[in-house]
Amino acid sequence: MKPSRKYLSLPIISLQEGQQIGYVKSLILDASAKALAAIVVDRKGFFKDQRIIPYSKVVSVGEDAITIDKESHVEKTSSLPELLDLVKEKLTIIGTKMVTETGKTLGIAEEYYVDPETGKITHIEISGGKIEGFLSGKAWISAEYITTIGHDVIISQKDSENTLTVADKGLSESFKKLMHSTSNLASETTHTISSYFKKDKVRTVSPPDSDKELVIFPESDPIPPVNQTISEIPIPKEPLG
Repeated sequence: MKPSRKYLSLPIISLQEGQQIGYVKSLILDASAKALAAIVVDRKGFFKDQRIIPYSKVVSVGEDAITIDKESHVEKTSSLPELLDLVKEKLTIIGTKMVTETGKTLGIAEEYYVDPETGKITHIEISGGKIEGFLSGKAWISAEYITTIGHDVIISQKDSENTLTVADKGLSESFKKLMHSTSNLASETTHTISSYFKKDKVRTVSPPDSDKELVIFPESDPIPPVNQTISEIPIPKEPLG
């Protein structure tokens, strides 16, 4: 799916002539079909009057350009009566209030998304109103729940607020995953530090250097234990006088 803003200013290239014939100036909407009807070409000096390309003539919508078969598919608005009324209507989605059939305000349309192959609108992004998101307060509603796209209001089906995909749900889940991974990292770090200090307490004795000669001291008489009795040696008395 492609946001409508991504279409704007894309170069338009004709495949047969191999020429760039202009840029996307704006998009023409068909409210009843909930789809793009045509692309308005930015003339850039090529044409004196407004030219459009019916969306059915678009070959491909890429990341960097839009392609059509040949330059002749760029036509004057006056030569396409089936699109003339839509061009004059100048219908827009962005900035329009969205309300349910029961009169509940969902918010303001901020963007809409298009299937590049068919031109069908798939989702509308809304914000504000009753939507309170985690960070940005945005939500998305599928185009299948849209009943009317008007100049002042976009109408959605009854209870369609229950079908919204709210941004904060996805963000809060990501936040939980982030907290979980952070907790695991802290636990692993604590375990590593603990293991380091445990290893530091164990003393290691290096083996003797094999190149050095060992010096052996002679054995000395053992020191008698404290409780062992030492025999008295008689000391001769010197004669008096």
